[in-house]
Amino acid sequence: MKSKVIVLFFLLVAVMLLGCAQKPVEKPEEAKVIKITDLVGREVSVKVPVAKVVLLYGLEDYSAVGGKDALKKIVGLNSWRYKKYRPDWWQAWVANYPWMAELPDVGQPGKTFEVEDVIKLKPDVVIADKSMYKYMEEDIKRLEKAGIPVVFTDYFPHSDNVTQLFDEVNKSTLILGKLLGKEDRAKQLVDFFKEKVNKVVERTEKVSVKPKAVVFATWAEWRAYGKKGMYNFWIEMGDGENIAAKVVDASSGDVNPEFVLKENPDVIVFTCNNNFPSGQRVAIGYTVDNTTIAKEALKELINRPGWENINAVKEKRVYIIHHGLSHGHIFEFVCLQYIAKWLHPELFKDLNPEESLKTFYDNFIPLPYHGVWATELS
Repeated sequence: MKSKVIVLFFLLVAVMLLGCAQKPVEKPEEAKVIKITDLVGREVSVKVPVAKVVLLYGLEDYSAVGGKDALKKIVGLNSWRYKKYRPDWWQAWVANYPWMAELPDVGQPGKTFEVEDVIKLKPDVVIADKSMYKYMEEDIKRLEKAGIPVVFTDYFPHSDNVTQLFDEVNKSTLILGKLLGKEDRAKQLVDFFKEKVNKVVERTEKVSVKPKAVVFATWAEWRAYGKKGMYNFWIEMGDGENIAAKVVDASSGDVNPEFVLKENPDVIVFTCNNNFPSGQRVAIGYTVDNTTIAKEALKELINRPGWENINAVKEKRVYIIHHGLSHGHIFEFVCLQYIAKWLHPELFKDLNPEESLKTFYDNFIPLPYHGVWATELS
């Protein structure tokens, strides 16, 4: 009897070992080389999914597509830009991911960028914004010679053509999805963007009267956004008239105070960064807890000769918005929604731009939502 038990025991062990041997072993996703046509129109070969990334622009868009896992792939970052132009965003990232403060700062193309520092990091890809290309042509040659591909995305609006905007956002986001192995998430993000933009453009077809508007920068007293500026495109998509586009052909430029009085805008918007104005005072952004300072700033900003007679001031249709919402990121739909609501408050009574931004953070950004991003005079 004892010998039968022993035989059965060994038979059972043999069966178990055989089963283990036949069980398929899960293999990690195999890397493959694909060709990507970036937003500069260059065909670039990249081995995907990438494991090491140098990111020169768009940490928010990059992480929206890739999530927390994508953050761990970053080996070098243009933190110079964040510290100078988006200090509140940088504080948020470092507060939630302290190790980011230790990442090598590879600098800003055209200013502090060091190509040798990137080469030493041996990334699988360098991701940059299309606006940086003109500063990087020689650097690209050196990087490619070192076997490091450079891919450009583009989240800047270039006109009020919604089809063009969707196309560029779609291409940029799907590129990030391919690089990070997150194509399904990238498609979800594109659909989210289109839905939020369409909430505006589909309704403005009914508008018959276009309110006059103007957007001023807070870092120069009479600097307004003109014909080629992002705010002009948002105003046009929101079915308003940008008075500055009549006299400023470029993205932005100074306007004559008398011109503003003569045009008598119905809506005035001030745009600022968290370091408004130019590092002197924090009024708005991720690190701000309430609207008190921003409202005080607005009162000071409208204290100009003759402005008490301007329609926007008399009706208290004066607003302030974080400049980072206006361009260069997939959440720029929030700026469009704010401007459309300010232009046509009755038409967009049910539209909540802040809720749109919060939903975007909750669904896509690996940071908790916080801050004051826009407010009004009243």
